[in-house]
Formats: sequence, C-alpha cells, structure tokens
Amino acid sequence: MYAPEAWQAMGDAGVTVSLAPTSEAQIGLETAVPAIDEALAVGIRPGLSIDVEVALASDMFTQMRTLHAIQRMRAVNAAYGTDTTPDRITSRDVLDFATAQGARTNGLGDVTGSLTPGKQADLLVVAADDINTMPLNDAVGTLVLGADARNIEAVVVAGQVRKRNGQLVGVDMDELRRQVTESRNTIRKAAAKD
Repeated sequence: MYAPEAWQAMGDAGVTVSLAPTSEAQIGLETAVPAIDEALAVGIRPGLSIDVEVALASDMFTQMRTLHAIQRMRAVNAAYGTDTTPDRITSRDVLDFATAQGARTNGLGDVTGSLTPGKQADLLVVAADDINTMPLNDAVGTLVLGADARNIEAVVVAGQVRKRNGQLVGVDMDELRRQVTESRNTIRKAAAKD
C-alpha cells in the first residue's frame, strides 16, 4: 500500500484510480485488499475494472459485490472495540464506481457511463423477477448485491442491440467455441514444446 502522503498527493493532483477487487486478493498483490478507503479518504472516487479475465471473474457484478463486502469488512474491523461508527460505502456508491466512475477512469466519461443526452446509448437490462433477484424492493441494492450475469436480458452498445432475450445477437456460438478451443490447443502445443 502507498503511504498516506502518496495518496494525498494523488488526491491533490486529481488522478483517477481503477480498482480490480478480485485480482488483488486472488493474485496476492500487496495486502490483497483493494485500496477503496485510501482513495475515498483523499477525495478520489475510483472506477471498477476487471483484470486477468482469463483466470478471474470477468463480470462487473462480482467486482461490485467483492468491493462492497471488503470495504464493509474493513470498516467494521477498524471500529471493533471502539465507540466509533465506521464509514461504509453503499450499494449506490458501488454502482457509481462500476458505471460513471469506471468510464471516467478510462477516459470515457464524456462518452458512456451514464444515460445522459449526448452520450452513446450503452445499457444492460437486468431481470428483476428471477429467483435470485425477486422480489424487487430496491433496484440498486438488487443489482449490486443480488444480480449476476445470468440475469442480463439485453445489452445495448452505442445504440446497437448485442443481446436480446438472454441470447447474444449476431454471434455464432458454435463457431466461437470452435475458435476458442482451437486457440487453447495451439497454446498447449506451443507450451509443450518448451
């Protein structure tokens, strides 16, 4: 972890920070704890990202839930045995980190990250009546804490439908599986020669 002075310098400079919550723990980087509290303490609202998607969870639902749980664990642990009330991020914070802040940290805040006139039309339609999302009481809480990739009914990217009724549009899944398997086999052969 960076020293508090380094975090303050980053906050003062207005830098962006992207956190990949599952990577740090799985790969064993530094303390294995995403630096959410350090970033927020100096006014940095981080974006969420996904790292090493060939080996780790490649969906933003997992990243949101992991960050939410880790930050809350840290908050409660820091306050344990004291009379202080820990600062806890909310499901709204986490959704913001995954969407608007994620776009901003990647330099795309003017293009995507929110449904705003003038931005490209990127959106997910998530089923709220599936076994793991019903009954819908709080849309943001359900999205962050209950939903997962299987609940995505539709995907629109730049106004183009990419998934409809739970199925990818314009993708030959059999051909894609063939290509992926062929790629894996080629890599295995090359690795066996070394």
